[in-house]
Amino acid sequence: MRISIWFSGAAGSGVNTSGLLLGQLLSKKGYSVLWDKEYASIIKGDNNDFFLYISDTDYFITQTIDYFFAFDDYAVTKNTNLYTLKQVENIKDQTTKFKNTFCFWAALKLLWIPFEEGKQKLAELYSADILEQNIVCLQQGYDFLVENPQWKVENLGVEKKFMFGNEVIAKGAIASWMDFYGAYPMTPASSLIDVVTEEFQRMNQNIPENKKNVFFQWEDEIAVSISMLGAKFAGKRAACGTSGWGFALMTESISFSNQAEIGGLYILSQRDGPSTGTPTFTGQGDLNYALNASFGDTFPIVLAPSTFEESYRLIGKALNRSDQYQHPVIYLIDKQLSEWYLSIDPKALIAEEINRGKLFTGPKYEGDYRRYAESDDGISPYLIPWTENGEFITTSYEHDETGATNEDPIMKKAQQDKRDRKLGTFIHQEFNENFYGYEIINPDAEVFFITYGVNRYVLADYVKDRKDFGLIIMKVFQPFDMRLKTFLDEKCAKIKLLTFVEMNASWQMQERVTNKCWLHDKKREGKISHHRKYTLYPIFLEEIQGN
Repeated sequence: MRISIWFSGAAGSGVNTSGLLLGQLLSKKGYSVLWDKEYASIIKGDNNDFFLYISDTDYFITQTIDYFFAFDDYAVTKNTNLYTLKQVENIKDQTTKFKNTFCFWAALKLLWIPFEEGKQKLAELYSADILEQNIVCLQQGYDFLVENPQWKVENLGVEKKFMFGNEVIAKGAIASWMDFYGAYPMTPASSLIDVVTEEFQRMNQNIPENKKNVFFQWEDEIAVSISMLGAKFAGKRAACGTSGWGFALMTESISFSNQAEIGGLYILSQRDGPSTGTPTFTGQGDLNYALNASFGDTFPIVLAPSTFEESYRLIGKALNRSDQYQHPVIYLIDKQLSEWYLSIDPKALIAEEINRGKLFTGPKYEGDYRRYAESDDGISPYLIPWTENGEFITTSYEHDETGATNEDPIMKKAQQDKRDRKLGTFIHQEFNENFYGYEIINPDAEVFFITYGVNRYVLADYVKDRKDFGLIIMKVFQPFDMRLKTFLDEKCAKIKLLTFVEMNASWQMQERVTNKCWLHDKKREGKISHHRKYTLYPIFLEEIQGN
C-alpha cells in the first residue's frame, strides 16, 4: 500500500499540525511514513506545504499526490504546475474554526481510522478548554469525506517513533557523549538547538555543576566555532552547527583546529544558495567548500550520512574521529535530512561506542610532556590542560613539539608532515572490512546510480526490485576510500552506465569521484551520465524513472 497526502495553506494556518498528528498516529501503527515540509522564507505572499508519504513497506517520495487538502485557492494554483494532484479538496469555504483539525480527521476518515482514535490523539495534545473546540472540528472533518476502499489502515504490529532528522542527529550525538554544543540559529540547522537544549536541561538536573552539559549561543558563527574549540581544548566532546554563510564564518577556526590539533565537529546542513539564496529550500552545493573549508594545506575529514538510522550512529563516529585524530570533522547533511520526519523503529537507533583516542586522563603526567611529539601515525598524546606536569602551549602559529612558536624550516616540515600523516592513519585504521566510505546496493548490477545524502531514499526505492540496477552511496568524502576505484575497475566491462545524482549545478560529487577513481579514461566513454537538480525541491521518483 502506498498513499500520498498533502496539506497546503498560508503560514500560521496549521498545516504542520495536521501532518504531524497524522504522521504520529500512523507511525504508532507501524507504517513507514516520510514527511516533508516546504515553507517560504519571504514574509508574505506564499504558503506552507506538508507532505505525507505512507507505506506498509518502504519509504518513498513522489510528485503524484493522491489526496490534496488545500486551505485556500493559492495553495491549488501554486502547486498544480509542480505536482500531479489526483484529488483536490479545497476547504476554504468550510465553516470550521480549526482547519488543521478538520483536515486531519478528513484524512483519517479516508484511511478508515475510527473517530475515537482521533479524539484520543487530540487529548494528548490540547488542554481541556481547547480540546472541546477541536473535537467539534474533528467531527466536522470526519463527516466531510467517506472511507476510501483502497486505503484501509490497520495495526502492523511494530510501533515506530515519528522523528525529524535534526532530532535524530542531536540525540545520536548526545548518546555518544557530546557534552558541548555551540550554534547561532541558521535554517535548517536551527532545530538542532531545540533538541540539544531540551536534552541538556533534562540531563543536567542530576549532574554536578562542574560536569554539566553546555549549550552556547554567541553573537555570530565566528564566536560559536571558536568557543567550540575552547570547549574541545578543555576536554569536552564538542560540536557546533550551522548552514549556508554561517559556515563561511566558521572556516578560519577549521584551519586553527588543524594547526593546533584540537579537533572539533562541525555540522553543516546545506540549503540552497549562493549567499542568502532561498534559505528554506534544499540543495547540495557545499560539498566542494566542505572539502576545502580552510587554507594552508588543511583538509578536514568529511562524513555524509544517508539515512536517519545511519545519521544517529555516524554522528558518534564523527565525535570519535575528532578525538582520535585531533582533526576537524565536517558532518555534511542537507535541508531534507535535517527537517524530514520519518517513522523509525527505536531499536534501529544504535549509538556509537565512545573512543577518545590518545587522551591522557590521569591526575599527573609522568615524564617530559610534549603536546606535538613526533609519532609514526601523526597523532600525539593529549591531556586536559590543568593536568599536573602537563603544561603546553596551544597556538595558531607554527610550533615545535612543545607548542612554542617556531619558524625553523626543518621543524616546519616535520610538523606539517606529522599533521598530514593523520589522514593516512585514518585510511589505514578506518577503511576495513567493518567500515567502508561508501555503500553498494545490488553490486552485480549493470546500471548504477551514485549519490549521497537524502537522495538515497528515492534511489533505493527505485532499484530495490530491479536486479539490473544498482546504487552506490558515498558516506566519507575525505579522506577517500579508494576501494571504490577498485570496485569500479573490476566491474568496468559489466557496468553499462554510471549515473551521478546530486542537487547542485556544478557536479561537485561527480567531479570528486571521477578524479579519485580515474573515470576519465576511454574505456568508460559513453558510460557516464548525470542527473542534477537545483530547483529547490528534492528529487522525486518520477524524475529518476524518466532519467
